[in-house]
Amino acid sequence: MKKQIISIGVFLGFFGMLGFAQNTSVLSNLPEDEQSTIEAIALYPQQERAALLEASLHPEILVRMENIRKNTEEQFKEKVKTLPEDAQRKIYNLSRYPQLMEVLCQADGRRSKKEMQELLQAYPEEIHEDAIDINQGYFDEIKSIQELYTQADDVFQAMLSSYPQHVQDAFYALLKLPAVVSILTDNMSLTVLLGDIYSKHPDQLTRELDSLNVVVAEQQARDLQEWKQHLEDNPEAMSEYEQAAKEFAADQGYDDEVYSGEAPAVNPPQVYVDYVWQPYPYWFGWPYWYSYPCWYPYPYWYHWGYYYGPGDVVFFVGFPSSFFIGWTFYDDHHFYHYPHFTDQVISHYYGPRHSGAAVQPVLRSFEEGRKSAVPADWFKDPENRVERIREYGKFKMDYDEAVRVPANQTPPTEREFLKTNADKYPTLKPILKQPDQKEYQPKKLREYDPLPDGLPEKYIPKEKVIDREKTSHPEAVERAKESHENTWDRLRPAPQQQPQKVPQRTAPARQPPQKQAPPPRQTAPPKQSAPPRKN
Repeated sequence: MKKQIISIGVFLGFFGMLGFAQNTSVLSNLPEDEQSTIEAIALYPQQERAALLEASLHPEILVRMENIRKNTEEQFKEKVKTLPEDAQRKIYNLSRYPQLMEVLCQADGRRSKKEMQELLQAYPEEIHEDAIDINQGYFDEIKSIQELYTQADDVFQAMLSSYPQHVQDAFYALLKLPAVVSILTDNMSLTVLLGDIYSKHPDQLTRELDSLNVVVAEQQARDLQEWKQHLEDNPEAMSEYEQAAKEFAADQGYDDEVYSGEAPAVNPPQVYVDYVWQPYPYWFGWPYWYSYPCWYPYPYWYHWGYYYGPGDVVFFVGFPSSFFIGWTFYDDHHFYHYPHFTDQVISHYYGPRHSGAAVQPVLRSFEEGRKSAVPADWFKDPENRVERIREYGKFKMDYDEAVRVPANQTPPTEREFLKTNADKYPTLKPILKQPDQKEYQPKKLREYDPLPDGLPEKYIPKEKVIDREKTSHPEAVERAKESHENTWDRLRPAPQQQPQKVPQRTAPARQPPQKQAPPPRQTAPPKQSAPPRKN
């Protein structure tokens, strides 16, 4: 308890640590409930933060930018949706390279394969195959799409033409960082307040964000170390964590093409390369079949927060993403099947942690919405919490089955079902004495994440295709085992003296998403390797 108070107190005392004599921190003037957004802003590098602050002085430009995007994105989707799924994926991938699209469309017609190979030498290998295929099979379509992009860009440039050059430079820089623009447009009231502070105290606000950057980064490192340690000390939670990742992979249309490439031949504890994560263009948005905001095509293990390195060793690269945590907490059967891992997440949330953890927005939203569904202090009291979590999951699964009644019958409410079957769920029974409240609808969470600092060299992903076909826990795990024929095992390459090729396979067909889920988050490269995975 003392450790928790100290840790939280350190962060809450951040503004005092800045050295301002009489609590004159300008950031303290911002709403307390916007803390996670301020942290996200602070975590960006100085240059990007400078552009962001400059943009906050001109909310009218941000509103017009968003209007241009919405109009252009809708037209782009209409053009893409008429094409085969494989072509859609490739065009979205190609759209991440606007300069390449512009060069391709300068030709009067399709380029030869040899011309394409020469042209593509200046671009990452990941885009070569898709660019060649689209040039050959969909040249007219890509030319039409490029015209749409050019129109949006022309409107944007005309809009900025009346502003000073330094303002134009800031917005041109942000256009390449769509996740940053999303922070500002999704939190317009905060943006206006931030702009007002920046106009009055530019130097002080910049210094405070610089200091907050250090505080949050250091706290994140401590939080991650604690997260790893707790999982190492709790093999049941780690086992369920891995099993949940399998189901997540199957549920999202896991594609082993994401992990294709040569497996490492040696066993270094860390292998990193500098890698530029090219986002989807702001004017077109992310692929419409994603069930969460995703400006960057992260690999699936990025959402889990770990990957398997040589020798079957788990390497933690960060916390599970908000997308993964949200997936865990908003599917009822996960409580029943993964109670130890769920308890680990809740324990971390209530433990000595603070800064920017992915669990925070999800758990806050979940806890707020379940006040009428669980007894008081159900989340905070750790005693027998694993069993209570499992019982809650069983109750939700049983209730889902109970509401499958004929059309001419009225299904029971959760409270009515619990009242009828109270003896089966003794830990939930006390809520019948609590006032009934309106059913909760979870809030949609957004992606406010800076780019990762680095990724394992041999695990740089190709593009992925998402399949949102819903499955229950047993079927999902079976599908992960059978449909993908041990591709999961290829995430854990055994140490070899010679590199081995991982075969590639066509991804399963995807379906448009049916529900919203939270997005990815920032991670940092691992400083130390974790112990070997426990079976």
